[in-house]
Parts: sequence; C-alpha cells; structure tokens
Amino acid sequence: MRTISVTPEEMAARVVRYKELTPRSQADAAATGIPPEAAQALAADVNYTYMAPELPNDSMITAYARIRGGDAGDAISVSMAICEPGNGPQLHAHTHTVEAFFCLSSRFEIRWGDKGEECLLLEPYDFIHVPPGVVRTFVNVGDERGALLVIIQGDRHEFDDVSFTPEAGEMIARRFGEEVRRRMEASGRSFDAGLDG
Repeated sequence: MRTISVTPEEMAARVVRYKELTPRSQADAAATGIPPEAAQALAADVNYTYMAPELPNDSMITAYARIRGGDAGDAISVSMAICEPGNGPQLHAHTHTVEAFFCLSSRFEIRWGDKGEECLLLEPYDFIHVPPGVVRTFVNVGDERGALLVIIQGDRHEFDDVSFTPEAGEMIARRFGEEVRRRMEASGRSFDAGLDG
C-alpha cells in the first residue's frame, strides 16, 4: 500500500482544542435571534460539535462543527454533551440517523418511548446506540457534572432529521412565547415526534 505524507500544518488542521470551542446553543442563538435560554431549554447544558460533515443545508448539529469530516460513506458527527445533575435535552427523535452515546463521566439515564417511559443507566465508559425513529433523551442522574460523547451517523441526505415532542414545543411557547417557538420552527426545529402521520 502506498502511503501519503501529511505536514504538521495539515495535521494541526485536524485537531479540535476543547478550550477553543463555542457551545452550539450560543452560536445558534446569535445566528437565529432565538434567546439563548430558549435554545438551551431543548438541549444539554452545553453541546460542542467537534466534527461533522459538510452538508448543503447544515442543521444545528452540523453547522457549528469545529472541523469538517465524517463523510467517508455515511455521514457522521461527533459531539460532547455536558450536563449538570438532573439535566438533559428534551425528548426528541432522529427520523433517519442512529444516535450513539458513550458515557465519559457521571451517570446518565437514557430514556426512550414517546413519553420517555423506558430507561436504562449508563455508567462511565458504557455505550449505547439508539435506532432511528425512537423518541429519546438522556438525563445526568449522577452527583457531579457529567459528559457524554454523542455520535450521530446516517445518510448525508437525511442528516437533518431531529424532531422534538409536542410537549417540548408547548414548553417553549409557555416559557418564551409563541414568537420564539415560531422562530425555532423557522430555523428547522419541529415539535411532532411521536405523532402519527
């Protein structure tokens, strides 16, 4: 096999430094005019996207990636979600992509079902992947700030496929007003996970 040479500069362009990352919700709020607290209400406390594919219509998952890659075949994104005890994102589904969680620290319940009625516990270094179409969330049930490595994989043409439950949309409207919910929907979020048709 013939190998290739990579310069130190080329290799440095493939490194993501944690201290240089901007959380997705902060970047998204600045770009869409959605209040940061409203964007935060749907997500983990902090979400950093390390790598994601270059897609024509970037979603929040891919738009704020620090580096581009993960498209050697199916598309893949790699993020880190950080949550204080008791926190996690709202219930949501990925229609076409597989979402996997690797527990880095603390303990997380992975909840699934249209109302989050099922659950299992991930301890540090445990891993799970959730199939497409399943409503899911995660909650830090430990006593300390926790982190999950989040890997999303699927067809690059079906990568922007996240939908929150109607209850999440109602919570946004109640806490932040209908106008904020409309802005979220205009920016690509939907609130119909678990609904038929």
